[in-house]
Amino acid sequence: MANWPKWSIYEECLAKDRVMSANADFQEFKKKVLKASIEEIDAEAIHAPTMWRFLIAFAEKKAFYRSLIIQVFNKLIQVPSWAKAWEADRELHLKVQTLHEDLQSAIGAQHEVLKKSIAVSAMGSVSSVKEQPEEVLRAIEKERMIDAIKEEEDDDVDVTAEADAEQRTATALQEGIDAVTAIDEPAKMDSGGVLALNKLRIGCIRCAGEEDVFTQEVENAPNVFSFLFTLAKHKPETINGVAEVMNQLMASSSWCSVMEKNKFLQDCLRELPKGAQAVLGLQSDKVLALIDEDAKRMARGGDVPADLRTVAERMQSIRGPRKPATGGYTAGKVEPEKWKAIKTPEGHTYYYNSRSRESTWERPAELGGPMVYRSGDEVEVWSNGMRSWCKGKVYQVADGKVIADFALPDGSNARKELPSQHKDLRPLVARSDWSAEEKEAYQRWFNGIEGGSSSTKHAKPISQFLWKSQLPREALKQVWAVGNSGMKPNLKFEDFAKCCRLIAHCQAMDPAFVKEGERPLRVKLRSECVNAKPPALPKFEL
Repeated sequence: MANWPKWSIYEECLAKDRVMSANADFQEFKKKVLKASIEEIDAEAIHAPTMWRFLIAFAEKKAFYRSLIIQVFNKLIQVPSWAKAWEADRELHLKVQTLHEDLQSAIGAQHEVLKKSIAVSAMGSVSSVKEQPEEVLRAIEKERMIDAIKEEEDDDVDVTAEADAEQRTATALQEGIDAVTAIDEPAKMDSGGVLALNKLRIGCIRCAGEEDVFTQEVENAPNVFSFLFTLAKHKPETINGVAEVMNQLMASSSWCSVMEKNKFLQDCLRELPKGAQAVLGLQSDKVLALIDEDAKRMARGGDVPADLRTVAERMQSIRGPRKPATGGYTAGKVEPEKWKAIKTPEGHTYYYNSRSRESTWERPAELGGPMVYRSGDEVEVWSNGMRSWCKGKVYQVADGKVIADFALPDGSNARKELPSQHKDLRPLVARSDWSAEEKEAYQRWFNGIEGGSSSTKHAKPISQFLWKSQLPREALKQVWAVGNSGMKPNLKFEDFAKCCRLIAHCQAMDPAFVKEGERPLRVKLRSECVNAKPPALPKFEL
């Protein structure tokens, strides 16, 4: 049974003319309508007149919710009792004709009953608006999937005043990819891997069928595929979400090309348990060709749980007709030679050539050539058993081999011999600790936040504190994305201090750049600012 919101809320909203502040009320109603059956909506027909009035009033003032409003109209008008209530109320017909003609046309396109109500001048565009019923039904299914994902997590914390109901598809995918690329060590995977996957799922669902959007992000393909395989390996319960993403990514010709040519990624795929390989093989014939023979037999023989066998069909249903890319990567396009270092979710670094799709563990000449170690160098050595990087020093270098002494997380000491270019050996990168001035200020502010304990605070009061920086909401959104990349409900002092440091950097930047926010700011904060002391302490209106 649908758990409907309190109908009196919407009656009060109309009576007191507070539609401008009814975003959350609309979102709640939208979620229930899209999830409910026709029978469940029919049982609430007594509230139809009120809700039709609310939707028209909301549509008049909230243009950027247009897509979601059309989806709700589409679903409700399929219910005979709600359609009858619309037909019987002549006042509704007059009110809908006060909306912008293009919006009237989109509403009229959803059903003949609605079309009869719109202005004559809007009828001519009904057949040409983008929101044709077939497209709207696909959009409804996308929104239902996204709502279901959001219900899996605690998403009530937001440092922005209100989240746009209809994020641009490119931004949604970018945010998912950025959340994934921020996972570059095991601790981050453990604490934020599932949340990053859910962001990526939402991005892929929003962009389903939009080849141009995926093509623009293809340089991130190695990071994303590596994240998916690592998560599926260490958190088997995420295989459904991983499969959903793989299905959409492999439907993109540019991303598919990366997977087909990248031996490192193929090896990661084949390291998965056979059952997981079989599930991913069902998402694409190209993936099926890459998995091992036993996994192929499982996939072809139906030896996969029933709920996972339906993933491909569900994902295909929201793609619709393929839209070819109009720019970016094409199979025959000659791109400049470009190597880039890529960190796996476990912190290993490999190198990827965006032109040849080649990958290697050895650093290419263009990026400085092979790693060189000397006795006494500080290094980190990967412990497979403890899934951890361990600090140590080079004891000896000879014949292309490095012997390193290092301390394990349990306090014991170990020694290991590795080839100098081995993935489990890396130089120790010095990290910028908090200055004494930063630590004193950040700790004082952290202690002053209500609730929680001396070591952790809930994310919501922290987000409220960050608002006192007076930064624009666009910038605060990026600070939060970097400072709390795992969207943790509770933050430790280190997380809070990171957010404060990022705010200090933003306050020292060009205000126009900060105001614009978006991805360039987020990338700058993550790559240049998070480990760098700011020019001055952040300022808060306390």
